Amino acid sequence: MVSSYKVSDSVARHALAVPIAFSADGSLVRPHQAREGRHYRCPGCGAKVVLRSGKLRRPHFAHGGGDGCSTESTLHRAAKHQILQVIEEWKDGAGPQPCMSRPCPRYGCDGGIVQDVPHDITHAAAEVRLEDGSIADVVLFRGTDAAVAVEILVTHAVGSQKAERLSVPWMELLAVDVLDRPYWWLLSQDGLQPFACPACAKRDESATRALSEIQGRALAIAKRLGLRLPASPPYYSVAHDCWRCGSGMVAFVWPGGGGHGDRRPPAPIPASVQHRATDAGDYWANCCPSCSAVQGDHYLSHDNADYVSALALSQEVAG
Repeated sequence: MVSSYKVSDSVARHALAVPIAFSADGSLVRPHQAREGRHYRCPGCGAKVVLRSGKLRRPHFAHGGGDGCSTESTLHRAAKHQILQVIEEWKDGAGPQPCMSRPCPRYGCDGGIVQDVPHDITHAAAEVRLEDGSIADVVLFRGTDAAVAVEILVTHAVGSQKAERLSVPWMELLAVDVLDRPYWWLLSQDGLQPFACPACAKRDESATRALSEIQGRALAIAKRLGLRLPASPPYYSVAHDCWRCGSGMVAFVWPGGGGHGDRRPPAPIPASVQHRATDAGDYWANCCPSCSAVQGDHYLSHDNADYVSALALSQEVAG
């Protein structure tokens, strides 16, 4: 799953040449946390950096001379170090257990889940070569086994080819998010075990229940007519009265169709779903078994509330 977060925006939030530095004891320090006269090193290149502050400017670190290193490399290395430090402190009992915030994989949903980093993770290491030959920014281990690869995103996200090649489950974290919230990992995308978003699961359950009620009414007509209804999904059955002869019938909703559509319905196609040529064109449509009249969009979408609901609910369940 890919986040819509703009990487350029994330870097802009830390536009200073050295947005964070190592203190003498190896811990990461923000400019506003630093003190005059102390020694600090750049996480990107290891060179000495100086604290600059004043009444008219925001505190920041800067290289003592030359061009220094790039913001990208500084953020990348600092974030890797931060993850290693978080895991070490957690396993030593000196810090909290980190958690992962995963957005819902369904497009347009603002839900998601929060999960603790598994208890059986024993340690972490940086720049680890995996069995597939790729080098992961950080790997979380279960004993001697690589459990999860952690990729740090500054400007280049994990592409589809690398995602397919990785031999272990993986997650991608924005470097600036790691530094802002070390114990709350906001996943921009991942290759972890799929999950069901609680909000979507609840909506799907409600939609499935409503569809079941609609199909129950269609089933009553099917039994009276001696019809055998197709599998649901892909088809959803709806009770309907033919606009021409008034006979009770069963209309169907299917992926990509229902009223009119040129996409061939899934096999096996119900006998009353037929390909017809009319003044409006050639399309697949529900047809009356008694008089063969095409049940077009107007009669289905405007005169049949169950059909309208089934069409919307089937799309919701399909995600």
